[in-house]
Parts: sequence; C-alpha cells; structure tokens
Amino acid sequence: MKREPDFDELVGEDLPAAEAARLRRAHELLLATGPLPELPPSLEEPSIERRASTEHEGVFQLLPRRRIGAGLALAAAIALVAFFGGYLAGYRQHGFTAEYTVPMHGVNGLAASAEIKVGKRDPRGNLPLEVGVSGLAKLAGGRYYEMYLTRGKTLYTCGTFAAGGRKSFNVRLSVPYALRPGEGWIVTVERPGQLGPGRTVLTT
Repeated sequence: MKREPDFDELVGEDLPAAEAARLRRAHELLLATGPLPELPPSLEEPSIERRASTEHEGVFQLLPRRRIGAGLALAAAIALVAFFGGYLAGYRQHGFTAEYTVPMHGVNGLAASAEIKVGKRDPRGNLPLEVGVSGLAKLAGGRYYEMYLTRGKTLYTCGTFAAGGRKSFNVRLSVPYALRPGEGWIVTVERPGQLGPGRTVLTT
C-alpha cells in the first residue's frame, strides 16, 4: 500500500502561514485528483486510418469521444502538478531563511513594532536582513525611514526604506558589518539634506 505524500515533509516547516495555506490547498487538490491513469494498450501504438475528410477534422476527432474527457482531466492534473512544483521551487529559491531574529518596539508610546530577521552571510561577505515592520506611518515631504546598527554611540547605516502607506510590510536590507554582542538597532525618520540621524521611532 502506498502512503500518501505528507505535506510537511514536502515543503518543510519554514513557510509563512499564508504561503503554507496556499500550498496546502494545492496539495489537497492533487490528492483529490488521484494517481494518473495508465496509458491504455490501444494508445501505445496508435493506428490512424487515412480518410478523405481528415483534413477538415480537429485533432480530438482522432480519439474516441469517451477518451476526450479523460485526456482533458489528465492534462489538468499535469498542469496542476507543474504549477505546484514550480511555485514551491520559486519560493525555495527566493525565500528567506533566518539564522535568528531581533524584535523592535516603538518609542515614546508609538504603536509600532518590527522584527529583524538576520540571514546567513553570503560568499561576498554581505549579511542579508529582512525587516517586518508594522505600524509606521506613510511619510510626506520626501522624508523616509533609515535603519541603523548602534555600537555604543556610533551608528552604522543599514539602509533606507519607505512605509508606502501599508500597515505591515517586509523590506530586504543587506549589511557588511560583523555583528557583536551588546549592539542594538534603531529606525529613524530622515529628511533629504538633513545632517545627522533624525527622530528615532523604533529601537531594540
């Protein structure tokens, strides 16, 4: 007896909840479709008789009518398998695996938060970051947000981003710094031409 493929074994446990739910629906559709039918012996070596009217017939007229429905169902199942496999492969290629996370909170009563996911350093020495931000307002007048790594009183920029008017969003950043115990992170509001860091809105 063949065991049905386990969804968690196929995709792993590092998917976001929304992605896992979408893939699970596709997985359940594949299971409901069942195994692909074997090719009938009559189709292994097809013989097509020449008739005078074949030039006006479509390709499906070469098959018995009872097999057209099965052929369409088989094509749909193959397309679903290809979509599921391609989607999962694309996610694995472009997904983000965190080595550890650092939470951030709003300052001065600001109802905002963030989570910094620190990835694995790439061969060129860059450390990838994915920052999930919630509660930051959309800025006007050319202003933008900037994230800093704090090392005592010294600040090291980690990149800039805009909130875009969305309540929650993710932003990808990359830094070359070696992280050390006791360091912190802040997010500030910056204005073009401004000297020095602006007002801090998030901190660790």
